[in-house]
Amino acid sequence: MIGPGFYFFLLCIFMIAVIVAIAIMAILGIFKRSPYDRLSTRIAALILASGPITLILIPVSNELIGRVLLNAFTTKGSFAALAIYVLIALGTPLVLGLLAARFVRRPLHQFNEAIASLEQSNYKVQLPSMGIREFDEVFMRFNNLIHRLRHEEKLRKDLISDTSHELNTPLTTMIGQLTAIQEGKYPMTQERVATLKDQAERLAELVQQLGAYTKARMPDTGQPEDIHLRPFCEELINHYSLDLKQKGITAKLDIAEDYIIHANYGALQQILTNLMQNTLRYSQATEVTIEATAHKLLFSDNGKGVPAKSLPYLFERFYRVDQSRSRTTGGLGLGLAIVRELVESQGWAISAVAGHPGLTFVLKINA
Repeated sequence: MIGPGFYFFLLCIFMIAVIVAIAIMAILGIFKRSPYDRLSTRIAALILASGPITLILIPVSNELIGRVLLNAFTTKGSFAALAIYVLIALGTPLVLGLLAARFVRRPLHQFNEAIASLEQSNYKVQLPSMGIREFDEVFMRFNNLIHRLRHEEKLRKDLISDTSHELNTPLTTMIGQLTAIQEGKYPMTQERVATLKDQAERLAELVQQLGAYTKARMPDTGQPEDIHLRPFCEELINHYSLDLKQKGITAKLDIAEDYIIHANYGALQQILTNLMQNTLRYSQATEVTIEATAHKLLFSDNGKGVPAKSLPYLFERFYRVDQSRSRTTGGLGLGLAIVRELVESQGWAISAVAGHPGLTFVLKINA
């Protein structure tokens, strides 16, 4: 017979289980935004709960077996008791395991559907927050990747229309002028020759940009060498002295006389040339400064700068801050993309930061 001591023992176990459950819920409630949103915490809580649940179920099952089964069928009751114990031992972890699996199954299902949509070139898919930190971190990175792919896809689609427009404008002008001259509508004057030459140079520049970008993406077999940076930059400034004067820009150097940079000569020349051309075309600055520190090369101006939202995309192919397609402020948007390719080919990194005023290009180099 079951005495009062057993019921007291059962009551103690039940109270302990209740206290443990309340403590767990209190902790999860207090730190709801920290540990509870972790998958590992939820599974650990289920595993922790399995102990008290089993301790409660076993005495209860003993009571049921003692009162119902064993009194009626002694031999069969033994098998029934064994079956109940096995059911408790296996059923409790199974039920809790299914609950734990639910925490994993739904996010994985959504992730799988998002990947399937991505395979169908659907770049608009976004994964919602699940309230589980491990999955939310992965979903956030996936959403960022989708955003970048969507941006790349837009640039790729714009390439055809942009290139077509940039090539079509000078070609149309040239064909119109030559046709009129051929039909005798316009005389062949120096002004028209200059116009035709100007449009031909525009075509040549576009083709040169495309070729330069393609070349920049190819591995450079040229060997790096030690370059005295100050005279190198002085030569660059002298080359653009007339353009700088016309734009009203003063060039300054903040580079030590003995500063030496180990780089491919042609790549470094193209990098600084493109940055200088970018400044001349777009900055509206009055001053440009080239500065060298231990492991950085800074190319900055005091011009109008660019919107903050454009900074991450300045080095993207075919990206233009000014979406106009005029020759002065348009173009294919390959100049800075070429710079990035050349910079990375040297094992360096480049970024753009707001200069307040102006814009600063920061090259992290191995001097």
